[in-house]
This record gives sequence, C-alpha cells and structure tokens, in this order.
Amino acid sequence: MLKRLIFAAFTVATLTGTASAVTATPAADGGQTFFVSTTLADTAGKPANPTIYNIAGSTFFKLRDLGRLLDFGVTYDNAENAVHLDPDAAYLPVSGESGTIQNTATAPVSAIATPQTLYLNGKRITPTVYNIKGNNYIGLRALAELVDFGVSYNYDNKRITAYGAYPYAAETSWTAAMNDLAGELRTSSAPAYAAAAARFAPTITGDKGADWKALVSTLRAVKGAPIYAASANQLYRSSLYWADRLTAAITGTPAAATPQYDVRLLALVSADLFDNPDKASLQADFQALSAAYLGAQPATLSVVSVSNGYSKNAQGRAKLAETYTLTDATPSEQTAAKAYFAKDMAQLSALETDRERLSYIYQLLQREYRTGGNASWVKTYGKTGTVSSRSLAAAADWMFSEAGIPAFLAQSWSAVWNVIYIDGHWAVFDFPKGSGLQSLDSYRLIDTNPGSTLLLTQVMRPGSSYYQVQSATIDRYFTYTTVAGSAKATVQQMQAYIKKVNPNLPQSVIDMIPLYLSEGAAEGIRGDIAFAQSCLETGNFTFKDSAVKLDQNNFCGLGVLDNGMLGASFPTAQLGIRAQIQHLKAYANRDPLNNKVVDPRFPLVTRGSASTVQHLGIQENPKGYGWAAGANYGVKILNILENILAM
Repeated sequence: MLKRLIFAAFTVATLTGTASAVTATPAADGGQTFFVSTTLADTAGKPANPTIYNIAGSTFFKLRDLGRLLDFGVTYDNAENAVHLDPDAAYLPVSGESGTIQNTATAPVSAIATPQTLYLNGKRITPTVYNIKGNNYIGLRALAELVDFGVSYNYDNKRITAYGAYPYAAETSWTAAMNDLAGELRTSSAPAYAAAAARFAPTITGDKGADWKALVSTLRAVKGAPIYAASANQLYRSSLYWADRLTAAITGTPAAATPQYDVRLLALVSADLFDNPDKASLQADFQALSAAYLGAQPATLSVVSVSNGYSKNAQGRAKLAETYTLTDATPSEQTAAKAYFAKDMAQLSALETDRERLSYIYQLLQREYRTGGNASWVKTYGKTGTVSSRSLAAAADWMFSEAGIPAFLAQSWSAVWNVIYIDGHWAVFDFPKGSGLQSLDSYRLIDTNPGSTLLLTQVMRPGSSYYQVQSATIDRYFTYTTVAGSAKATVQQMQAYIKKVNPNLPQSVIDMIPLYLSEGAAEGIRGDIAFAQSCLETGNFTFKDSAVKLDQNNFCGLGVLDNGMLGASFPTAQLGIRAQIQHLKAYANRDPLNNKVVDPRFPLVTRGSASTVQHLGIQENPKGYGWAAGANYGVKILNILENILAM
C-alpha cells in the first residue's frame, strides 16, 4: 500500500451550478508521457497511459486512472456531493469500470470548475479541479504538494514521473549548493554518497531535518539543470543523473538508465556550423575534440590531433550567420530596416580599422535599442525599443557582415552573442555587457548546444591560427588572477574607492576595511579581492536589492542560495570578513585554515575547485564549480578591483 502517492479519481454523479469554461488540450499532443514509480529503488518508473490534459500550462489528470495505478482509497458521498481520499485504503473499482487504463484525451475539449468538495483524511482540501466529460481532473503538482509525493519533469524528453516513495519538492533552478554537491559526487566513490547527501540535504532543500530522499526529490524537480557529460558521448541533465546515482548508492540497487540529453554529441551541433568545403573532415575533428574535452580525464590531455578539416575558407563569412540576420521579419520589414540603416552602413564601411567599425556598431546599437524586451530589432529601430538578446545579436551580426568583419552567432540556454574575427583571432562581442571584447574561454558554457560551444572554445581559440591550426590544445591562452596571494591594493585605495562610489557610506564600513587585508594575510588570500567581491555583493555597501543587510555582518552573500534567502549572520564585522576569507580559501586551495573555522559553508566546498578569480563564476569554471551562478561573476570582481587599484 502506498503511503505517499495519493491521486484521486471519481466520476461525477451530478453537476450543479454554472461555471465559465476553459479549453483542455491532450498532453500527448505536446509529446508528454507519464511514468509511475512506487519504490525507492525504482528511479525510472514504469510507463502508464492515463488520461492527461493541459490546461493553462499545467497538467491535469483523470484521477480514477491514477487511483488504480497507485492503489489508494476514493469514496464518493452522493449526499454531500463530496469525494473522500484515504491514502491507507485500497483502491476499489466502481461498477462497470474498464479493466484497462486507456488515454481518452484525443482532442481539445471544454473544462469547467467542479462544484464537488474534496476531503483528504477527513480534512477539506481546495485544489483547482476541473470537470471534463463527467470526470474530475486535478493538477498533478497541486495534489503532490497537498499529499506529499515526488514529481519529476524531464525537459529533454517531456517525461512526467510520479514518485510514490519520495516527498514533494517544488520546481527549483540549479543552485550553487547543487553545483557543490555535484562537484563532490564527481570526485567521490559511491560509498561516500550517503554522507554527502546528509551534509547537503538541509542546505539544498531548505529543511534542517531533510533526509536523502528529500534531497533526491529536490534534484528531480530542478527546472534548469546544466548538462553533465558522463563520457565522450553521454550527456545528461545533472539533476537527474545525480538523483539516480544517489538513489542507487544509498539503496544498494543498480543505477537507473537516466534518460540521456542526446545519445550522440554530434547531433547537438547545428548542421550549418559544418557549412564548410571539408564538412566530413570537420566532423571528424569535432568528434576527436569532443572525446578529449568530455572524456573522463580531459585535464591529462595536453594536445589533441585533428586533421585540419576546418581550415579551408575559414575566414570567409560563415553562412550560419545569415540564418539569424533578420529574425521574425517579413520581406518588406527587412527592406525597411536596411533602408533605415543605409546611411550608417555607408559610414561604417568608410572607417579604416575593424576596431573603429566595432566601436561604431556598439554605439549604433546603444543609440537604437534597449535590452530586456522580446521585440525584433527590425521592428523597433528609431524608437529605442526593448529587444531580446537574440535579436540584438542578430542586429550586430548583420552590421558585422556589412562592415566586412567575419562573424557568426553563438548561443547558450540563456543568451545569444556574437563571435567575430578581429586583430588576428576570434573573440566574443556581447552587447549587453559593453563594448569590450572577451576571450572565447570566458564563454565556456553548459548550454542547450554544447557541441557548438565545444567547437568555439577548443578550435577557434585566441592565440591559435584558425586558418592554419594543426592541433587544438586543452590548456588556456590568457592570464588568470589567483585568489591566493598578497593584496596589491592598499587600505587607502579601498577606502578612497568606496567613498567615491558611495558617498553615504556608514563610518563603520570605512573602519572595518583594514580587516580585509589582515584577515586575508592570515590565510594567504588576497584581501583586496575579497573587498572587491563585497562591493559587488552588497552594491558598494548600499545593500540595495541585496539579500543581506549591514547588521548581518555578511558582506559576501554567504548562505544565499536562492532569491529571498537572508543568508548567514555573524556577531561582528571581523568574523563576517573572516568567514568570507575562509570561503575564498576553500575554493582557492587545499591548505588548512590558520584560524578556527567560522564559515558555515566551508565543508561544503570542493577544495581547490576555483583557484582563480575568473573561475569563481560557475558558468566560467571549466569544472562547473564556483561561488555564484551569474555570468562573468569573476570578471565583475576584477573590474571593481581594477578601479580600486586606479585610486
């Protein structure tokens, strides 16, 4: 008998009253499938075929189908026009009920709110329930939250799974703590998984009493988990992969065959990316690079031999760019857009250097558009309209083409940007982040098109000749700033900087600045980097839109893993700064602490996983570790440090 998973299904005897109707569409039309797990060890679930509709973006189930699948009691009280749900009772079929569970959702239908009352264990519950063709339907997650069972949705294959033996977890995004957990599991053996789960469960779930089952449920409920490569050609969502392996290790059962993101890495690459006279050789090169980069130990491989298939015509304009140039535009809109910018394009072509053309394009985009919207660039020029990042990149792409600068678009799961050939190498131009160019390495991604990213970061590398390269190296071509070491900024420089950017600064902040250098020196960590990080995390100590406040003495957001969390608090500013320094040291190296540990998250960090400031950002860290998930986190710290050193 299931104790957690309680779906209820009942036939409506009579309906009274009136209600406005909504449209319910078959979930199968969107490719959704449903699986049911009834034991801890069954992480994949068994396929089932109940009737499911989508209403306003949520799935609603024909409840009696699932009641029989999962075995729980349903009693209809005709006198009260009410349904009583009993998780400890056996399911009893009604008279005339079919012996086969069959999906009857074949076309859009009308749904109305049911007038019936629902009771769970004798207590009234009020989820949204619709009546469709004489049967009641309830939202899967709404009921899961009420009666406490796990729900997973695989965004790659659209598979819904109900977990009867696991608790409910709301949908979440991938957090820094989850990243730390995945990092530890990657480097640990299965016998150590239970201890890791026990340490991370309270932090990740937000429940001090959470066990490993709650942790697994939370992982399965992650909406935007990054891609994890278990081997050269095996890609999974990190959340599902580690949930399955944690379950297998703790229950002593074989690991489930987690649904793969895609069996073949090559299939994730846009076909247009191989639009090259030597397409077959390019594909072979890509496979060699993917095996090295996504292999079990890529760090041990210094050079990967390739056949140089990508060198021919490489500096000619890629046709890939043309597919993005005029997004969502009719022919007349395309013509009008080109006419509007004709004068600017003429001035652009008259400039002597690519650097001048790049600066002109940036200023032109800044004049015409604002970020943060959804509109197309061909429809909002002349209005300083708000457009999407994809459309801004498309606008820049067309302008680079007009300027004669080789370029194409690259995209991740969250952004789109331009890759351009300038000053003898390929670099990244991302308009929302300013006019400066960035290395391709700083845009190493975990994205919906990891194959394209791999090609960009491993083949078209700064410092290598894209036109004649014979091999691609795994090492890096630009300088990193280490977290460990001696501070370069003085107390006076740090105080002058913060007074300049925040004239209303409390005197207590001015007075505590020397602590960054003394605490940093005690642990061999650059205190000026810690101070720059505090400026970033606190909005230069204004604490505007910050998750922490001044009186918490938490100047780096320790313990803030999601929006709305308050984070840790410390009795004094010195202890708060000491905790920050210790947390930086945990990432910087494996050296023991010299002071007693005061950082509550120190044991959760994979030691030495982010020895450079650039790699404090999860998106830029080649191993996927890091302090914060926001793009260019480390670069933002270094930009502040540069301004401090200029004082």
